[in-house]
Amino acid sequence: MRVLLAALALTGSLNGATLAERPPLVQNLWPRAVHVVPAVLPDGRTITPRLFLDDDTLLATAAKGFERSEALVSYKLANGETTELAELPLPPRTVVHPSGVAAGSGHVVWWTARRDGAGRVGEIWTVPVEGGDPVAVAAFALTGTVTGLEPTPQGVVWSTDAGGVWRVPYAGGRPSEVPGTQGQHVLKWPWVGSPARVFTTAVNAETGERRETRPGSLCGVNLCVSADRLASARSGAGLRATKLTDPPVSRPARDRFVTSSTMAGPGEIWAGLYDLVSGQVADLGVKPLPAKGVQAGGIAIPVPASDDRLLSYQQDGRHVIVDLAKVGG
Repeated sequence: MRVLLAALALTGSLNGATLAERPPLVQNLWPRAVHVVPAVLPDGRTITPRLFLDDDTLLATAAKGFERSEALVSYKLANGETTELAELPLPPRTVVHPSGVAAGSGHVVWWTARRDGAGRVGEIWTVPVEGGDPVAVAAFALTGTVTGLEPTPQGVVWSTDAGGVWRVPYAGGRPSEVPGTQGQHVLKWPWVGSPARVFTTAVNAETGERRETRPGSLCGVNLCVSADRLASARSGAGLRATKLTDPPVSRPARDRFVTSSTMAGPGEIWAGLYDLVSGQVADLGVKPLPAKGVQAGGIAIPVPASDDRLLSYQQDGRHVIVDLAKVGG
């Protein structure tokens, strides 16, 4: 999936944090960064934005049916022009549909998984960014999921839940483990680290440079947010308070942006986008979950995509697109 969603119950602000006044809506605070696009194409297929290909072009998957991605498409924000780039193969016994879509170095990459006896086989797929026929460049026994999938100039790199960073050239072949990455996960190539998803330790897999910070933090390559909602460089330099009242739900995108739930008053919760550099905060306008079930009254918090640029979520039957490259100065 392009984003993870965290549903947070409306039981009060975490850690006894002070309630915050509701900030301006994201489209009012950063109008240049916000676009609204249809969730359904004229041919009836639903689209899911995955990442930015350039300032005006989204890479998206187009599908019919629940979680059945059928094609990669490019979508022009300026005029809605849609171009089909590739059909997405679904091998027999597929159990994980195309996931982890990423782009770079002239390629789009993703992974799938299929049943094989009592286990599963993961497959890495590539297609030229201008479109073409997808090719499976690697197949391997898989427990859990693929994480941190990225195209590089030399080929594709990825990690798995179990740890270890693997790579394969675009020509395909047997995956090889990147030396010195046992137990590590891809953060933002060439940076890898651990533990997964929080990355308090980061290592440059090409130079060997190592950076660490205190446990309990959530980190990008350079910037971390601690459990007590303080932001700093990994070294601890520049420690400063943030306007966060609840911990962020993912590591800082672009070493700058996090999303979080925030209490704006008794019984009022909103999803916020926080710029940790400027200190500005925007309300994403996400509506609370329906007042039924175990998550009643909570709110789904969108998470930046793997390109560290796209933040998207559905609202009133359309996709709201926030371009983090155009937020702030």
